[in-house]
This record gives sequence, C-alpha cells and structure tokens, in this order.
Amino acid sequence: MNFNLPVAIVGAGPAGLVAARALQKENISFVVYERHSDVGGIWDIKNPGTPMYESAHFISSKTLSGFPDFPMPDHYPDYPTRTQIDEYIKNFATHYQLREHIKFSTSVEKAVFDEVDKTWQITDNKSITNNYRALVCGNGPLWSPSVPTYKGTFTGTLRHSSAFKKSTEFLGQKVLVVGAGNSGVDIACEAASYAEKASLSMRRGYYFIPKHLFGIPADVIAHGGPKLPTWLNQFIFTLMHKLIVGDQSKFGLPKPDHKILESHPVLNSQVMHHTSHGNLSIKPDIDYFEGKTVFFKDGTSDEFDDIILATGFNYKIPYAEQYFDWTEGRPQLFMSLFAPKTDNLFAIGFMETNSAGYEMFTEMAKMMVDYLKSQEKTPELAKEFRQKVANEKLDLSGGIKFIKTARHTGYVDSDTYRGFLKKFQKRMGWSPYKVGYYVC
Repeated sequence: MNFNLPVAIVGAGPAGLVAARALQKENISFVVYERHSDVGGIWDIKNPGTPMYESAHFISSKTLSGFPDFPMPDHYPDYPTRTQIDEYIKNFATHYQLREHIKFSTSVEKAVFDEVDKTWQITDNKSITNNYRALVCGNGPLWSPSVPTYKGTFTGTLRHSSAFKKSTEFLGQKVLVVGAGNSGVDIACEAASYAEKASLSMRRGYYFIPKHLFGIPADVIAHGGPKLPTWLNQFIFTLMHKLIVGDQSKFGLPKPDHKILESHPVLNSQVMHHTSHGNLSIKPDIDYFEGKTVFFKDGTSDEFDDIILATGFNYKIPYAEQYFDWTEGRPQLFMSLFAPKTDNLFAIGFMETNSAGYEMFTEMAKMMVDYLKSQEKTPELAKEFRQKVANEKLDLSGGIKFIKTARHTGYVDSDTYRGFLKKFQKRMGWSPYKVGYYVC
C-alpha cells in the first residue's frame, strides 16, 4: 500500500467537505471531484439535478445542525432558508481553505480497485486517470428520483418533486402531492397556499411534529434530556404529542399505524393549519389514473392538473456500484461508513438518522481518518478492525422497530452509533472528537 498517495473524495457537498476537513487536519493529502462549478451539493439550486426548490428550509434547527467547530451565524433563524444553508456551506469551504483541493466541473466516471497494489484508479469525465490510496463516496443520495408506476394514464402533468422549483408553478392548478415525507408535506403546504386546489396522498399515517415545542426547536428538546431507554422515550414523546398536537384525525390526518420514533418524524407546523382551514385535503394511496381523474384505493376519485411525486430517491454510487452490497437499494456499510467487501472504500451520507447529519458526518470522517492513520502506525490493529468490517453485522437501530420501508433500511440511532464508536476508539487507541478539534 502506498501511503503517499492522496485520498479521492467524490462530491463537494456537506459530506465530502467534512471528509476533506478531517483529512486536512491530519495532513493527509486529498483531491475532491465535484461535477458542479461550486460547492454546496443539493443546497446550490444552480447545481443541475438538485431536488432543491426556492422556498425550501432546513428540516432540523440551526442549534444542532451546523458543522462542529463552525456554528451557523447567530442571525440565522431557527430553521434557515435554502439560500442561507448554501451560503453557510460555501463559507465553510472557504474558511478551511478546501477549494484549492477541489477539481470543479469534473465528475468521476469510473473507479477501479487494484487488488495487487491496493490502490484506487479514478477516471474522470476528461478521460484522465489518477491513482489514490482510498476512495470516499460523498456524492449524496438525493440525485436519482424514485418514480412509482401506476395503472392507467394521467393526461395532466406528472413529475417527481425534484422537478418542482417555484411555488408560483401551482397558480390556477389543481395539485396532488404524493408522499408524506418532510419534503412532500412542505410542498403540499406550498400548494395549499398557491394552487386552486391542493391535496396530499398518504399511504399511511405519520406523526406530525410542530417545529417548535414550548417556543423551542423540537429537535433541541428531543436531544436535550437524559439518555433514556427506547421504550421510555416512546412513552414520553407519545404523551407530549397527545398534549401538544392531540388527535391528528381531527385535522383530517390519518392515525399512524406505528409507534412514535418507528418512522422518521415529519416536522411541520403548517400542515394542520392548512387541513383545518380547508386549503389542503388528505387523500389515501392512488389506485389508478384515467385522464386527469385520479382514483384512490378507498374508491373515491378526484380531478387534478398537476401531480407531484414526492416519493423519495434511489441511492446511487454509479462509478463504484460493484464494490458495494445492496439491500432494498441501500449500500450495506459497516458503521454506515466502511464498505465490507473492499478496503479503503468509504461512503458518507448514505443513511437516515435521528441526529443532526453534519455532526454525524464529522464523527464518521474522523473515524475514517483514524483508520487510515492506523494502517501505517498500528497495522496489526488496522487488520483486526478490517476483519470486523468484513465479517461483523452491527445493529445500529437502538432497539427501535422501524416500519418496513426502503427508507428505514439501515436506519441509525445516534446514541447506539456513538456507543459502538467509543468501543472501537478505546480498542484502537483513537481519540474521540472534542469540541475545538477543528478550530483554525
């Protein structure tokens, strides 16, 4: 293994930039491939293929969601706008002088692992091939729309939510949004404000959580108390939901078919306002189309001009797909980071978690760098850890029985994750991340 070769990172969005900062901190050389002309990932609305729309906001609050050692500005609101997050990511790259390591307008077309030399050969869109010590896949999971098929033909406009950009597109339209994830519900609320008629199609009921509880961002409250057993957390949050929200069905929303925490929560303070004011109607799952008429599985039907499919995304790592094992369209990763089949192959950001993403990315990036350092400084321990990566299966769910959907495959409970991380750090002699580690 050539320890002098740089590490290749694909993507200059939040995950790729965090990986770059971690490598930079330890003086490990790296190169970032970014197919767009700037950093920011999906938050740069000029980035071709981004699912971002003009009115989008951060789902989690600024209090918990910033990059460690680089907090969001005090003047940002609790839930920053799309433009503010994009600005924040760009400032992060500039502050840590990461831009000089990025090949802009350069995509990775193919990655090949040399089993003999234990190196990665990366070929870009300019037909240039370079060798690297390791490959970090940070291109993100929200670029390949998942589009369901339905019986019949819809003669209005049928599009995935990634094609939606401006709320004024809904003016004078009868709009149906399909899918009750956070983006789907947000877009449905935009339709409720702009469209002639707005409806939201839901396959099942979910728990809708207001963005503020007692005047405090909901995620701050959720993460601010003592660490409790899962069953006790579910009891407490269920009680709080009943006290603050009450019976969702009174707002026209179906009752959840699962316990709280068993699905990714829907943070939205507007949906119940719109349903209770008649601006948004709730529909069941779609059965089939006939012209502009949509027939639902409860036997009802309605007419629409525009259908928005907020039906999620397929995870894709096209340049290195064969080096991962896939289950329900998700790459199987040890600690949501290490590829079990191939050494020095990492993927950051391809997971769902109940914690702030940028904080998790930071912890993952440091673990990745600690492992790379151990290959040279403590090779026997590195081999031992690699055996775990290749052979052990970790349950990172925290005992939560998530609903059976592709989205929840490999869902990560942050406390459980950090418990395993501490165990590995102790065994390997890796130091845990501490506040101020990346301050410069």
